[in-house]
Amino acid sequence: MLNIYGMTQHELAAASVFGGIFYWSLAVPFLFGATTLYTYRILTGNQVTVIDAFIQAKRRLLPLLLVCFLSVVLIFTGLTWCLRAFPFVGLIIIQIILIPGLYVSYRLMFLLYAIVINNNSVLDSFKSSWQLTKRRWWLVFRSMLLIFLVFFVPVRWISELIGLRWQNLLVTQLVGNVLGFIAGLLMNVYLVLLYQRLRESAAATQ
Repeated sequence: MLNIYGMTQHELAAASVFGGIFYWSLAVPFLFGATTLYTYRILTGNQVTVIDAFIQAKRRLLPLLLVCFLSVVLIFTGLTWCLRAFPFVGLIIIQIILIPGLYVSYRLMFLLYAIVINNNSVLDSFKSSWQLTKRRWWLVFRSMLLIFLVFFVPVRWISELIGLRWQNLLVTQLVGNVLGFIAGLLMNVYLVLLYQRLRESAAATQ
């Protein structure tokens, strides 16, 4: 069956998968770098244009991609190993390691921020984030919980209410994407401020 673009359903599915991989593996890190750098410069009173932010993000794109790739590989490898090595208790093991996994993820939460803001190398960004969150894990956890409750829970509720009101999947997805995008920007501002605060606190205790 052909659509208006002359593509079969299988070709559309393949194009959708390829587009998703491209978006999440390349576009998202690049946009994250540009928006984070722009946000940081504005909040610290440094003049910057949108074009300058994208240029700087392009220069930092390779380490950003490498960190994202390493994170995905580590998570995928760990989950795959658990399920293959212990097929019957793999899910139980995953649940057991969930808490230490969350701990490590929060300790390494500022990997990308260290690369974008401080222009750190990949290895230095790991060290920087780990050191920055030392004895501050609970603070970071509470901050992320607050972000989830303030930003993403209302977005979910509003999207569901709109879906119930209009009974239109396209409208629901569109509204959810727009609200999610806005929530993501606000979350990024919050995390940039938190990162800056942690850096100042770490510098004051040295």
